[in-house]
Amino acid sequence: MNKLRFNQHAFFSTTLPVKISDAQIKRHINDQRVRQLKDTRCPLYLRFNAARTGGTWWFYRYEAGKQYSYRIAKYPSTSAKDIMAIVSAASVQIAKGKAIACDQFETVDQLVDWHIKRQQRLKCSTKERLNNLKSMAENHVMSLFHGIRLTDIDHERVDRTLIQPMFEQGYSVSYVRANFFLLKTALSIAKRLRHISDNPLSEVQFKTFFPATFSVTEAQIKGCRLNTEHLINILPAIGHQLPPQRILLTMIIAHGSRIGETRKAIWKNISFTERRWLIPQEDTKNGNAMSYPLTPDMIELLRSYKAWQRKEGVESDYLFPLSRWQNKPIHSVRASEWVRGVSHQYWSAHDVRKRVRSIWAELGIDYIVCESLLNHARDKLDQAYIHTHMELQKTAALENYQKWLKKGWCTCLSPVSI
Repeated sequence: MNKLRFNQHAFFSTTLPVKISDAQIKRHINDQRVRQLKDTRCPLYLRFNAARTGGTWWFYRYEAGKQYSYRIAKYPSTSAKDIMAIVSAASVQIAKGKAIACDQFETVDQLVDWHIKRQQRLKCSTKERLNNLKSMAENHVMSLFHGIRLTDIDHERVDRTLIQPMFEQGYSVSYVRANFFLLKTALSIAKRLRHISDNPLSEVQFKTFFPATFSVTEAQIKGCRLNTEHLINILPAIGHQLPPQRILLTMIIAHGSRIGETRKAIWKNISFTERRWLIPQEDTKNGNAMSYPLTPDMIELLRSYKAWQRKEGVESDYLFPLSRWQNKPIHSVRASEWVRGVSHQYWSAHDVRKRVRSIWAELGIDYIVCESLLNHARDKLDQAYIHTHMELQKTAALENYQKWLKKGWCTCLSPVSI
């Protein structure tokens, strides 16, 4: 007697015609008997992937008895409620004879990578800014969120994956904030360009991750992870660095200068005769040219460093060239790496600048002199005072301060060994 065998798929089509909605997708996505959904309103299909975690939106066109297929989006990156807008846009593109491309990213790292490459193609930002974005993306955002699906992102996941780990590693509030905004900007642009149907961080602000009484601005201004004793203790470690690293860090500590302005220092702007280091306005953060008096110790140190460069065959206009063969200053990423070589990420160059400002106050240096040395924006009254009295007072202030440094470590300004 032959046994009857029932085909359990007999009453189910692998292609199920429905009016596609997010509810219909949820109803059928885990049903292995349904390979794809076909929309009853137009030649649109949602084909599920093998893992049943998502799928691909396909749009079909029929012409002269032939069928043409176009992959137009991914699910769940693009939801059912947003797909019709994409279908309309795709139809227009097809009518114009233009190719239709489906966005390929489904995970956070794929989206951020797309965002960085798009910014590089647009060239709307400076090269320095683009290098900083690329560094943050590769070293933090993309690596921390590698493989995490866009649909799994919310404020809790960002706090657990990005915010807390970066603070635990000793990064500053400003730097953590910059990485958060890189992620948020990537999501915002992708949503605006309809590469994703939902931006899970649209309502999330950086202050969301802190108590209501916490002030991000005050933390950026007042927070300093480098105390006075620690500053003195790191001077020997700086002295043991290679000459370029040592000179960069010493100039920052000895003058309270910004790392971005210091790394761009150029030899023609350092006058041993006039005892001045000039930072032109195009290299300063606030667009105001800056002049630092050079003490006898700094002149001797910089002369020795220039001699060391010549001995090493470095022919560059810059104090800190990108390489022996490239007449460009080092990138901000490398300058920060030099600082981390001493700080081990416990403090930044900006922490040094804030600590130096505190030490100047303790030494009794006039407030306006301190503000001038930091090249902070000044009102008209301050500027009038500065033009009349400032240069001599700046010189006296730096001489007094650098004597204080030498008391902490007598060889901190010693010439570079040739």
